Amino acid sequence: MKQNPFSLYDFLGYLIPGSTFIYAYLIIEIWSNNKSDFNSEKVLNSLSQSDFQDIFVFIIAAYSLGHLISFVSSITIEKYGNWRYGYPSKTVIGYVKKSYWVMKEEPSTSETDNYLYEIDSNKNTRQNKNFGRFILTLFILPLFIMEYFVGIKLNFKNFYSKGLDPYLMESIKEKTIFLLKTIKNDPNISISESKLKTIDFNRIVHHYAFENSKEHQFRMVNYVALYGFLRNLVLTFIFAFWFYFILSLKTIDFNMSINWKMIVWNILIMLMSFISFMAYMKFYRRYTLEGLMLIVVDKKIK
Repeated sequence: MKQNPFSLYDFLGYLIPGSTFIYAYLIIEIWSNNKSDFNSEKVLNSLSQSDFQDIFVFIIAAYSLGHLISFVSSITIEKYGNWRYGYPSKTVIGYVKKSYWVMKEEPSTSETDNYLYEIDSNKNTRQNKNFGRFILTLFILPLFIMEYFVGIKLNFKNFYSKGLDPYLMESIKEKTIFLLKTIKNDPNISISESKLKTIDFNRIVHHYAFENSKEHQFRMVNYVALYGFLRNLVLTFIFAFWFYFILSLKTIDFNMSINWKMIVWNILIMLMSFISFMAYMKFYRRYTLEGLMLIVVDKKIK
């Protein structure tokens, strides 16, 4: 594995998402060309006849496209999840993000306030940030719609955004505060629980856990590969939805009956983007928990 120039992330994070994107495009293209007489056998036969004589060229194209998808998903899907629910390292210990939008109100300094606010006192900067988030919402609209109705209204978000039990929350906070004091080399430094809301402590926690828990490194790397793959898959389904949705609009004929099959496929692609998002958030949370739980059981952090 150490001599292999390609890691697990290269396959799950780049090659497979890039290949999935290419095949999704081909499948939808075939659907549009066979809309009057569509069946799965035709799709498979058409794919097998695709002109990919040089498999090396296909791998390079898929791998390169995977890199682009990974970058775009990191500034869209990952940003959306963090802006909507907060970072998993904070949601698991009870700091719940109150709003997707940047707010003006000052946060409470109370120790019992569990809401993580995102504040920007500059009006123009705040408006620019919210405008950017509005544009992002339009771009990922199929995910946003399904995530709102299924994730929030039907409470499916609890599968990937709920906190831990009170005992574990307190244990993680205590160990994190001690670790931060140790790194500062000042045990008397004041770090309250409420201050953890504004500290990016997860970077420190994971670097410490990775360096001091060699036997858990492979699992942490696996989680990164899995949530990276699923994040890219979310973006792939969003692109697939917009492509198929545009093709659907072009086929509308007001003199004909409603094409329910096409509507169902649009909804199905939207649903797949949401299911992929749930899976991404799940492994993103598991990766975060792995590092946090490692410092909880670390006997050197007292």
